[in-house]
Amino acid sequence: MRKRYRILAELVALTLVLAACAGPATTQAPTSEPTAPPATEEPTAEPTEAEPTTIKIGIVTVLTGGAGFLGIEQRNMAKVTVDLFNEETGLNVELVEGDDMLSPDEGKIVADRFVADPDIYAVIGPAGSQVCESTQPIFEEAGLAHITPSCTDVSLTDPGTATFFRPIPKDDDQAKTDATFMVENLGAGSVFLLDDQSSYGVGLTDGLEQELTALGATVERDSVTPEETDFSSVVTAVLGAETDVVFIASQIAGQITALAVQLREQGYEGIYFTGDGGFDLTWVEPSGDAANGTYVSTFAPDPHDIPQMEEFVARFQEEIDDKFGPFAAGSALATRIALEAVQRCLEAGDLSRACVRNEVAATNMEESILGFPVSFGPGNQIEGSEFTLYQVEDGKFALVTE
Repeated sequence: MRKRYRILAELVALTLVLAACAGPATTQAPTSEPTAPPATEEPTAEPTEAEPTTIKIGIVTVLTGGAGFLGIEQRNMAKVTVDLFNEETGLNVELVEGDDMLSPDEGKIVADRFVADPDIYAVIGPAGSQVCESTQPIFEEAGLAHITPSCTDVSLTDPGTATFFRPIPKDDDQAKTDATFMVENLGAGSVFLLDDQSSYGVGLTDGLEQELTALGATVERDSVTPEETDFSSVVTAVLGAETDVVFIASQIAGQITALAVQLREQGYEGIYFTGDGGFDLTWVEPSGDAANGTYVSTFAPDPHDIPQMEEFVARFQEEIDDKFGPFAAGSALATRIALEAVQRCLEAGDLSRACVRNEVAATNMEESILGFPVSFGPGNQIEGSEFTLYQVEDGKFALVTE
């Protein structure tokens, strides 16, 4: 028995020795956190077309009141011109309109609104010289080009501003055309001049008086307010002076009608003559027979007489279905000049007011949509343009070719 216990003790001791020699028990190394699978990239969205650049041009003109016919004609033709241009180029130019009511103060309000809109890169207008004069400083300070379709006062481009452009002739061109025609073609020895006290009216009659006097004709003058429609004292003066021609420089259709009718009613048999403010049938129709034979001088020909305007005339009749004349022609030309300047800036990657202004100044059309070349000289005045003469025949305007 003692031998068995001894063997058992030896075995236990041997087991302890072996355990001591084995050293401390090892533990399993901690497993690391599972590595996240690499993030998958979000699927790339299909490319979308970039939003079209907002491009606006403004038109400030007279849309209400006695001269509203003038501005409505300009606004409508500007719209037609923009529509045709957008179709031609694929651009999306928007026309923004403002009514200056032929008032210098209202014109300033519209000009301030246009200047405050950063998407307006050029302006068409204003239409009346007195409004052009009042808005020039506002547009100049903002560096915003404005192109008039009908402001003719000489001082606007003498010396002019860097932002005002006139692609039509001015009052002294009109005065020379009209005075020469009166004396040399009509044989007038005496002329009665009547103005509406506006910058346009006074400037034009001043030029006419100078040209007529230089040609040896005698001149009588008078003025009326833009609201005046009773011309009895004027008619009395005309009949007393026995003048050969009566010329009215007014932009108000009602005034031109009233004077025509009152002259004929009182037996005046001489020649009635108006400036560009009279090239509109809205005064001719109510005047009836009193309008027949009247001469009208205008800064641009009737679009119906210009082959290059055929598409514009057709579209105007399709979209607007209204009568129009040279005010529409001047508006089409001014609008096209602005649009082409915008297009050149887009192509150069620089759509800005400064670029558009510079490109308008650089305009060089060998043949414009009115059929004559257009480039700007000193004061941003168009070079080499002339006035056109029409005569009322049977209630319509007929081009004078002699």
